[in-house]
Amino acid sequence: MRPRFYYGYVILFLCFFNMVFVRGAFGSFSVFYVALLEEFHWSHGVGATIVSLNSLVYALVSPAVGYAFDRLGPRILMPLAALLMGLGFIFSGLSNSLWELYIYYGIVAAIGQGGLGFVTQSAHISHWFVRRRGTAIGLATAGQGFGMITIVPLSQLLISRLGWRTAFMLLGALILLTVIPANAIFQRRNPGELAQLPDGESMDSGEKPKASKDAIKRYQWTLTTALRSFPFWSVAAGHLALGSGLFLIYTHIVAHLVHQGFDRLLAAFILGVMGFMRVAGTFLWGYASDRLGREKAYGVSVLITVIGLICLLGIGSASPLWFIYTAAIVYGIGHSAGNPTYGAVIGDIFSGKNIGTIFGFLEITFGLGMALGSWSGGTIFDVTGSYRWAFILALACFALSFLAIQASTAWHRKQTTKTQERGC
Repeated sequence: MRPRFYYGYVILFLCFFNMVFVRGAFGSFSVFYVALLEEFHWSHGVGATIVSLNSLVYALVSPAVGYAFDRLGPRILMPLAALLMGLGFIFSGLSNSLWELYIYYGIVAAIGQGGLGFVTQSAHISHWFVRRRGTAIGLATAGQGFGMITIVPLSQLLISRLGWRTAFMLLGALILLTVIPANAIFQRRNPGELAQLPDGESMDSGEKPKASKDAIKRYQWTLTTALRSFPFWSVAAGHLALGSGLFLIYTHIVAHLVHQGFDRLLAAFILGVMGFMRVAGTFLWGYASDRLGREKAYGVSVLITVIGLICLLGIGSASPLWFIYTAAIVYGIGHSAGNPTYGAVIGDIFSGKNIGTIFGFLEITFGLGMALGSWSGGTIFDVTGSYRWAFILALACFALSFLAIQASTAWHRKQTTKTQERGC
């Protein structure tokens, strides 16, 4: 008999809620980017170094974040992370120079972002959901899309009405007033704290549930064994490529549309549309990965992403609005598979008591990719006067991320078969 209420659904909502602010607030840099370039008259490459530093710091602190998650638990780590993130945004609004934005947005907010980002949310969900891990991670990361469709346009509206400084500070205050108390009150480390089992299985039945059996049989990875394994470096390479492709588009899509002559609010809304498609897309791809297999579902998603990117490449000053919206919708659906797929694959292979630490080290390459994508997009524009070659680079990045998933899942399938044969 199942328990009346599985607390994992509260955890799932909290992870969704956290991702709304993480992706919404940091995804909003695309609209802040245009405002900052106008006020300070920086080149596109120089302006993009702010988000590149943010991404680099995020990458470097990810191992420490993963270790802290395994040792301190989410109820302590996540409120502290929200505090740093909120203060980073508030002080970014008070900045008067590039170096101040480097400190507050590039370092302080980035550390907070790390504590509330992909590492902690995916590792946390992996403790609460096993059989439906892909679906659960997909639902949680759907918060990224909801944040994009709400917070990004809100940020542009605040910038247009009140200026970028006030917009930064209001976002920071919102994070402090909502994210900190929600996590401090409702977070729990794992189902065992509430005498529950993963996936809401009952402890009353005579036979142990499947999720529990699988957990017992699973090889317990350490950081050392992970670093020596093929899937770790395969996922790391794919993470680098995925981060580069995602943030090349996230950081520069608004500037690309403005450069083509479109209104800024419209450009911000287009970015929001991409984010909105993530709301359904992340759940869809997470569910599909549980049903079809990680590599098959991700292969379809990358194909859709490539079609969307080709459409984005075709946008010009005379492009009709229906074409721009179509490009945003197609790309938005396709690109939303990255986080739930990688989160589920990492959880499938490395699940155990050290999963947070392993997640953290793998997130280094994703953060480096974020920095590389943001910087390369601006630099390519400065050199060529266009984002065309930058978007072509993004195409290659998504293709590489697919090959990494293929290689990792093939290895895992082979090792699982060997383990089952030995157990027979």
